Amino acid sequence: MRETDPGFILFAGDSHIDMFDQPSEICGRDTANAGLSGVTTDVYATALKTLHYPHKASLAVLTIGTNDLARKKHPDPEAFQASVTSIVQTLKEHASFIVMTAIPPIGTELAGSFNIGSIEKYSTILSDICTNTGACSYQDPYQDMRVTGEFGLAKPNTLADGVHAKSYRDIYERVPLCRILAEAR
Repeated sequence: MRETDPGFILFAGDSHIDMFDQPSEICGRDTANAGLSGVTTDVYATALKTLHYPHKASLAVLTIGTNDLARKKHPDPEAFQASVTSIVQTLKEHASFIVMTAIPPIGTELAGSFNIGSIEKYSTILSDICTNTGACSYQDPYQDMRVTGEFGLAKPNTLADGVHAKSYRDIYERVPLCRILAEAR
């Protein structure tokens, strides 16, 4: 972030951000990637507070929640909501506007490793937090990848490894960042 100009776009979240090889510039603004693979929302809430922000971002794009739904963890919607609220509070201190995405679907080959039925519920929590926060837009760039009627399951051949998209550039190009930036002014 230290080499970005004021008004940059910050990408924040778990591996769905970390694996995004974003262009160095989007909408005429520098970009920075603060993604951390494997993190849950509680870990990311703490990590995000330790980052040095040389100046304010115009926009923060947040994708997070998949790791909170791993089968080895018992779903805890209240703890998830508290952690995401903390993340959003930190992002609001360092960005003028936030774009929050739905939690991506999981491939059928790994469905047994995740609480698939909670993906929609947790995405609704994200949407509600975004709505209540103000200066936030909730987006679902994964919508076309979802099995109809099964929000948490991905259609065949849409994921690289059962969890991650084949192309995060394709995913994040579905989010109208330039329009959102223009409307946020």
